[in-house]
Amino acid sequence: MSSRPPSSYRTLASFSRIKLLYFLQQRGTMTVSDLSEATGLHHNTTREHLQRLISDGFVTCEPEERDVKGRPRILYSAAAGVDHYAGSIRVAKVEAAERRGDQVRRMLPLTAAIDSPLQRQLDALDDHLDQTGFEARIDADGRHLTLHECPYSEMVKDHPEVCRVHLGLVQGILQQAGGPLTADALHPLTEPDTCTLDLNWSHQGAECEEIEGDDGAQQSVDVEVGTDDVPSGLRAVIFHGVFRL
Repeated sequence: MSSRPPSSYRTLASFSRIKLLYFLQQRGTMTVSDLSEATGLHHNTTREHLQRLISDGFVTCEPEERDVKGRPRILYSAAAGVDHYAGSIRVAKVEAAERRGDQVRRMLPLTAAIDSPLQRQLDALDDHLDQTGFEARIDADGRHLTLHECPYSEMVKDHPEVCRVHLGLVQGILQQAGGPLTADALHPLTEPDTCTLDLNWSHQGAECEEIEGDDGAQQSVDVEVGTDDVPSGLRAVIFHGVFRL
């Protein structure tokens, strides 16, 4: 018996939920009435979809602050910024991605396992893409991520906003994980079922990493991500996570 698709895959496979995310990303905070009118969905259907998006960490909600009596409206927003709240779904996702990445690297013939903000971001990004049904591979230049087997390619043909939503999700994931890596642009369907994500490296991301040399001794290497002179061997170690399987 095959396993069920991941929760994130099932959540984002619905165009109605994609539409809700799109309007929240574009317009900011909205009420159920606002979203129902924008999407053409019934109020109850809108609430059900929003609850699913909240459960997967893609949307947040809070009651409206008001000085008058009466039941406050619930305001919905696309998850953005860094969430430090204890029990946060987004925090839990990053932590789970790190654990899975570490487990994979322990099974691989690596000479080093680097614990860094960059690796945490790559783990979180890879986990998200895997959960949503993509096959991903970082190009040799470290500045482009090729996404194969796009599970939403048919949807994108009629609704290009799907790609804008996914770019916003990727940007939020990298921001939540914290590190030098950002996503600048997503180029949809550069080839059949293939997209390209442009990555950018912050010059503030200079790090000192411990790697194992050929003689087994630990060596300290200064790496300023975003430059072209990153040692190729070290780059391979940093990227040698789930992406390389």
